[in-house]
Amino acid sequence: MKKILFGIIFFLMFSAVFANSPPKLMEGHAEPPVATPDTLIVYQVKYTDGDGDAPEYVRVIFTGITAKDMRKISGDYKTGAVYEFSWKQNDSFDYRFEANDGKETAKLPWYGGTLAPVNVVSEKLESNRIYFFFRKSDEPLWSYDLEENQVQNVVISDNGNYIAVKTNNYIYFFSKEGNQPLWKYQCEDEAEDPSGGSGWVDISADGEYVAGGCRESVNFFSKSGKLEWTYKGDIGIYAVSISADGEYVAAGTSFSDELIFFSKKSDKPIWKYQATSDVHGLSVSSDGSLVAAGSHSPEEIAYLFSKESNVALTKYKTSPDAPVWTAAMSRDGKYTVYGLDSADTYTSIFLFLNNKNTPLKTWKTDWWVRSVDISSNGKYLVAGSGDHNVYLIDRDKDEPLWKFKADERIGSVSISQDGNYIAAGSKDKNIYLLSKESKIPLWNYKTDSWVDSVAISANGTYIVAGTGAANYMSEGHHPIYNPEKRLEKKIGAGNEKDEENSERKAVCGDKVCEGTETYGSCPKDCCGESCDFAENVSERKDIIKKGDTNQIKKEGLFGKIISFFRSLFGK
Repeated sequence: MKKILFGIIFFLMFSAVFANSPPKLMEGHAEPPVATPDTLIVYQVKYTDGDGDAPEYVRVIFTGITAKDMRKISGDYKTGAVYEFSWKQNDSFDYRFEANDGKETAKLPWYGGTLAPVNVVSEKLESNRIYFFFRKSDEPLWSYDLEENQVQNVVISDNGNYIAVKTNNYIYFFSKEGNQPLWKYQCEDEAEDPSGGSGWVDISADGEYVAGGCRESVNFFSKSGKLEWTYKGDIGIYAVSISADGEYVAAGTSFSDELIFFSKKSDKPIWKYQATSDVHGLSVSSDGSLVAAGSHSPEEIAYLFSKESNVALTKYKTSPDAPVWTAAMSRDGKYTVYGLDSADTYTSIFLFLNNKNTPLKTWKTDWWVRSVDISSNGKYLVAGSGDHNVYLIDRDKDEPLWKFKADERIGSVSISQDGNYIAAGSKDKNIYLLSKESKIPLWNYKTDSWVDSVAISANGTYIVAGTGAANYMSEGHHPIYNPEKRLEKKIGAGNEKDEENSERKAVCGDKVCEGTETYGSCPKDCCGESCDFAENVSERKDIIKKGDTNQIKKEGLFGKIISFFRSLFGK
């Protein structure tokens, strides 16, 4: 009997000692992220194995294509070996990585999805410009040459006197009077996507304030170009929105999946909301009292928040696999429209009354919607789709008033506050101006590159447009973007509440209202703009005594096995 028991013990100890440490894959990416056909694309991933075991294979697997073996180029297996595969490709393919150490398989993404493809575009887009128009003429009043620098978005003040532009490297500020910037601000060196894929810009109604996003910062400027404050972090700013009165700013992030809300008075957030996907669509009401936001996959949620709290007023799941790409709120604060991104025919436009948490009405398009806008009273909506159409919609009607079909995808739309005029930009390189009365354009202007952003002044008098590729990237290939950010999560590690909870664990006292914090639970963080008063309130004493972590001793593996058998046999 003793021999049997010792045999069992020895077997368990032997198995534990020689248990395999599973391999891991991380930091998978492709360079360049945007390329023309026949460009050499380099795919890399880092392989690690706690035992230092060499892999039997490391592969990059393209959707619909035979897996490609990767070769080791540097590093060691225990701390991280970099593997690489390069080839010339003429199309965009979703991809994933896989490795095996002879015993277990590692995947990237770990949940079994794919990474967003390299965007193979038909041309290099080396000639980009900003264009400024008077409504009654199809010739620009002026233009500004950006060369290879691509536009992310353009915005214009209500009276058309001031224009702000975000490119992949700079934030520009112009007057309508001339084509030279009044000032420009350089974003972080070597921190930007070459396609202009990070950070937006927005402008207050009177042009007195500008909020601009760079990859690692939110920046708040006065009209003179003075940088009033900067909020920094490794957060990946995607979208920014400023209230018409210039008092409040919201930012949506792609690295940290946060919605961050600020007062113009401080770089200290009033509150943060932790989503579980990129925050893309974003719109702040004219007085800053409401914030509309949309999240990417796998969340696909249309949100509405009050400026007072990071607890969502509306949290509506729009679809099983289509990111909420864009959002716009009416000036009266009563309506919000959201546009969804996908590669199928489906419900893609959602209109909400802001006092309701389900859609007032929805409409379908034949492909993605990456730009929406809404008139001041919420009567008219406009949407630009990958199906080549501009849609003009009356909120009281089930079908669009009209559809204008361009020769290519529509990347951006904008509507005057009275709903009478619509500007649109297309991948066919045209800037279009349309009237509410007809789908036949009043005029169009042919540029030298893809038109990916347009804006029209509140009174419909002036139009600004910019060229680039930002709104045409990764079109409908896969709902998951930036999937690497949660590689350390383990499937099944959390309970249902953990999976559904979109709020980060908060620390009361860090002066940021976030996660599950409310004014009731943590007044010193969630005091909004009355923090001076809240800080005078004496801090509460901890009512939960913390255990001494030094008393928690970690047993070695052998000790645990021996202890188990001793308890089992009473020895």
